[in-house]
Amino acid sequence: MRTFLIVALQFVVSAALAQPTSPSAASQSDLLSMHATELRVLSPQAMRAALNDLIPQFERSSGILVTISYATASALVKEIEDGKMADLAILSPEQIEQLQEEDKIVEDSLVPLAKLEFGMMIRKGATRPDVSTVHALKQTLMSTKSIASGDPESSASGEYFANLIERLEIADAIKPKIKTFSSGTAALEAIAKGEADIGVGVVSAANGPGTELAGVLPAQAKKFNSYAVGILTSSNQIQAAKAFASFISSPTSLAVMKSKGFDAP
Repeated sequence: MRTFLIVALQFVVSAALAQPTSPSAASQSDLLSMHATELRVLSPQAMRAALNDLIPQFERSSGILVTISYATASALVKEIEDGKMADLAILSPEQIEQLQEEDKIVEDSLVPLAKLEFGMMIRKGATRPDVSTVHALKQTLMSTKSIASGDPESSASGEYFANLIERLEIADAIKPKIKTFSSGTAALEAIAKGEADIGVGVVSAANGPGTELAGVLPAQAKKFNSYAVGILTSSNQIQAAKAFASFISSPTSLAVMKSKGFDAP
């Protein structure tokens, strides 16, 4: 009798182990795998203020760790083209589409995030110049002693400013007082140190340790920088990358971005 019970018990255990994994067990396995994931994200400096708030929220809700590398958008594009390993990139929609054509970003993975206005930056505590109209903006640019700008060849804000002063027909008059720096971030740092009086850049970056926003540029001079996220073809964390893209493009995330100066895409 005892031998029979032992044999029966062994049969039951063997049968249970032989059963296929249930969907719920598979889901739990996927969840555990997601919680062990680390995502590598490439982002322009303009997104830093918003991502500083959003990334910790995503990590807490998903259990997925996120490592971010910041640089100018043009530098990030070059890094990706040169084989930079990462999971996601935040760039302009046009840059992501370009990288999709080069098979560097997964087709149809582009998700719009937000757009960002340009404004005038000053040293914290300095007298705020008038930029409320195109005439006032021109007068401010003409009368100021020095202007910090990112390199138009590598900086989105620098490229915008170079085009702006051409459109305002004051480029030749103010070029002697423009101090060019490697990036918009470097230009902001120069303003904070007193090396330049003003600068033009994305509003999300204006309120730094030593700088503040003097004002958003008038409607006739406005331009938006648009941002989107895409998944790199080099990623081996596709599901986690999709989860991040979904989170960062959600209405809740957009509300955080709006608090940092962004608008809906």
